Amino acid sequence: MYQLEVKAALVRNHFRKSDGWRVTVNVDAMERAKGGQHPDGKRERVQIAEAELRDKLSATIGIHPEFRRTDVVAEHRALGTVLVEVEGESRKQREQKWYSAFGQLVTEMSQFEDSIAYAIAVPDSPQWKRQLDKIPAAVAERLRLHLYEE
Repeated sequence: MYQLEVKAALVRNHFRKSDGWRVTVNVDAMERAKGGQHPDGKRERVQIAEAELRDKLSATIGIHPEFRRTDVVAEHRALGTVLVEVEGESRKQREQKWYSAFGQLVTEMSQFEDSIAYAIAVPDSPQWKRQLDKIPAAVAERLRLHLYEE
């Protein structure tokens, strides 16, 4: 599952507009399979995922005015804001991507407020589950960190 597909699944499963969520999704060129080399079929799959985000899930595609290039910013009047770093399958090692996502979130935590929670979303696979299991439950709770397998 590519990063853009994970983003679509995350919004579909957890941050629906019908439940009061307003979502901004940052999408870069590599996620769209532009530039570099990409596996056959990736461009078509990510185009479908982006269209779903925009057209069916009513997500805003772009840079969030406050949280800039965070992968997914989900905002809810009553439930607060969730900042999500999303990973997907690529040529990079999972462990490298995992630590990069976690580091990006820790950097965002300088804005630590009760109304902000954090999350990492990854594909639902045993390999990615091993990465999620690196975070002890007590640490995730203290950091207000949600872990999603999509």
